[in-house]
Amino acid sequence: MATGARGDRKMRVVALVSGGKDSTYNMMQVVAEGHELVALANLHPKDRDELDSYMYQTVGHQGIEKLAQAMELPLYRRMTRGHSINTKGHYEPTEDDEVEDLYELLAEVQREQRVEAVAVGAILSDYQRVRVENVCTRLNLISLAYLWRRDQTELLQEMIDCQVHAIIIKVAALGLMPDRHLGKSLKELQPHLLLMRDKYGLNVCGEGGEYETFTLDCPLFRSRIVVDDVQTVISSADPVCPVGYLNFTKLRLVPKERIEPVLIKNSLDFIHDLNESSYSDLSDPDLSETELELIERSSCGLVPGLGAVSRGSVMRSSFSKDDLSGIGMTAAAAAAAGTAVVLSRSNSITKELTLCTSLETCAPFSSKSPVRIVTKARSCIGAGEGSSVGTVPGSLSLNDGPMVVCPVEVLPPFQYARESRPLANKPRAIVNSKGWMWVAGVQGCGQDSRQAMASALATLEEMIQSHSFTLRQICYITLYVRNMTEYSFINEIYSTVFAFPNPPTRVCVECPLPADCAVVLEAVAFNPVSSASELEHKRQTMHVQGISHWAPANIGTYSQSTKVGHITYISGQIALVPGSMTIIEGGIRQQCKLTLRHLSRIAKAMNAQGGQLRDVVQGICFVTHPSYIYEARRQWERRTANAIIDYIVVPALPRGALVEWQVWAHSHNDKFDYEETGCSIGEYSISIRRRWNYENNCASIVCYVSTGLATSTTKLTELTDDYLHHHSQLAQRITRDHLHDTIAYVLRKLLQAYPGLLGTSPSSPSAASNSDEPAGTGDEDQIVRPHATREAAPPPPPSVHLRVFYQVDAVPSVQFLIDAIESFLVSPANRARIAYTVIPACHLQNFSTFISICGLRHHE
Repeated sequence: MATGARGDRKMRVVALVSGGKDSTYNMMQVVAEGHELVALANLHPKDRDELDSYMYQTVGHQGIEKLAQAMELPLYRRMTRGHSINTKGHYEPTEDDEVEDLYELLAEVQREQRVEAVAVGAILSDYQRVRVENVCTRLNLISLAYLWRRDQTELLQEMIDCQVHAIIIKVAALGLMPDRHLGKSLKELQPHLLLMRDKYGLNVCGEGGEYETFTLDCPLFRSRIVVDDVQTVISSADPVCPVGYLNFTKLRLVPKERIEPVLIKNSLDFIHDLNESSYSDLSDPDLSETELELIERSSCGLVPGLGAVSRGSVMRSSFSKDDLSGIGMTAAAAAAAGTAVVLSRSNSITKELTLCTSLETCAPFSSKSPVRIVTKARSCIGAGEGSSVGTVPGSLSLNDGPMVVCPVEVLPPFQYARESRPLANKPRAIVNSKGWMWVAGVQGCGQDSRQAMASALATLEEMIQSHSFTLRQICYITLYVRNMTEYSFINEIYSTVFAFPNPPTRVCVECPLPADCAVVLEAVAFNPVSSASELEHKRQTMHVQGISHWAPANIGTYSQSTKVGHITYISGQIALVPGSMTIIEGGIRQQCKLTLRHLSRIAKAMNAQGGQLRDVVQGICFVTHPSYIYEARRQWERRTANAIIDYIVVPALPRGALVEWQVWAHSHNDKFDYEETGCSIGEYSISIRRRWNYENNCASIVCYVSTGLATSTTKLTELTDDYLHHHSQLAQRITRDHLHDTIAYVLRKLLQAYPGLLGTSPSSPSAASNSDEPAGTGDEDQIVRPHATREAAPPPPPSVHLRVFYQVDAVPSVQFLIDAIESFLVSPANRARIAYTVIPACHLQNFSTFISICGLRHHE
């Protein structure tokens, strides 16, 4: 879940420029998103042609002033005096480090130009990204990195198609020779770069330092840069892999006489392939064209079969000849005024093209930027349930043109009750033998949401510290809040506690909590029990704060993902368009597709061995209407059948989203088994889906308790008053014994074949009992530290985390449910140490389910 980003409003931007293709094309993306470029910034070495820097491209720095003159923008330059001192993965301010030079430079620009954002051309370097984001955070600026994690082959072609004329000014890779390739243009060298990619694994965009470029012309330039004289320097004459670069000794500017139209993709263009099967790791055959068309018609106007736009010819094919002739007239008018025409296919779900036929009909245009955006008009938007009629988020159209309102499916009214009875979860913390901790049942109470959040976090910190953990060892936090409109107040308090680099991942949803409970939270933490365990379970965190077209930025105190060993936790994801940080239009289907693409991309980025959506073991899909469950389940199962997903209906989600997924994954998910089983307990149907790995040190379940009166396909409109009355009566008759038997069944499946429990009777000494103490008294003893001398002690009982969702007003009372669980914990039937949280829900996976239990144990 990414909130708090400011990419949905237009900002004043300073661009970090090296002169290369990446920083140049990123500036074009900034303009395509409607932001205003107001200045350029550059760091350069003292009395040297090139600086051996992890951060900056300095070769070609002699041409930076000409580049700024070509763009007619103010240039801020600073000599870098520092060195790469702090080379750790996570940067913290370090005296005399070259990053501090960047801080001083951007601080100066911020003071004089009132900039709000920084454009940076990073593609794949976490080293650069982390340091730029660190500086931006300290200056309260937003990082705009629209090239981040783009496919390099596609990106290179896109730069060429968009008339970025850059030449090679340094080579340092096998297959690139100074005497042959220096001075060549990107377009000239592209076939050779692709050949070297296939032969030697070269990064075609030079992300491995294989080559550097300098831009002589692009649509942002009012004048072209002409190279009259250069000096070739061979810094390494290695016969296999020589290194050489160019020094510019004479450059001049030539004013442009003619402005050519250029097509530039923006944020909506990077999500227009959601109807294509190629973006995800589908396990089933691709959809037929007929099915695609049906889907797109229901989405009201989506172009059937339109694939990912990667080449100029394909991009141009979406415009008719008449469109392009109109562009030509606009280009001529623009040329007369000395401006460029940049076409941004800002809305892939539209067909008509509206052009500004005169400069006066276009929106006001900053004299500091030579680019004029021309876009397609929105002929039809807001298709599908849950969508609204209005401006497409992120659209850059300067002339909206006529709008056709498409029919929107009206959902049947869904009435839900909020919990009116007190909720009294007991905070507990359990730690297993490998150092994993689960904290559950933490509630925040107070006069307002700020006090409630502060109370809950104080309890969490106390429990964490009482087990010799720290807040920095928390991997994941789940927040259930009473009112999503108070999110900003809750997040304000949360941010003061987790104000450190690489904070935990997080999910936040609204639940129908009672009036005296503003927040309920759970947490997962890991503290290695030995140096060997620390090596085996090395922690990695991804906290991308820059706005890009890759996945939503997490600007704030939570990360996209945390990985410990083989376990990966991913923050709750909603359908934000990454480039604009606004919710996608098109209803539940489009939101599901985009959200799942976010999950897939994050999983892939966290696993160097090729992570994917199929690595997900277990998750929860939160939706805001029961009718959305069908589409959410359908979209998930089209992509993978490996995970077990629970579906929970809640009152609201961040940013007004219709769906949010919370998942965790395992690197060896292909070594997990799957089982569906069930039984009858009294009048109730118990169904369980279980997954466990071959080693049986990791297992998860989803258990449903239902009256059996409806199925997952039963529609809201099919429910009669008699059915609802019968369902309520049956659910209210559940007894403590029924719940005991249900929990025992859940544990039996979750602990099936667990080592040390074979042949152990429920009344044996190894049977576990949970302490009623808030901090889980006695749980510390289960961690076997290196110098433990305990002999012949029975192995500690397994640790289990349970989340118990219940349909409000279905169970006799929430206190009855909690009392039943508490009595089970101290009963002989309990063979585990359990941390649990009881959470009210509007609705569960179908209309007859009134209790849903998500269970987990891993790495013991």
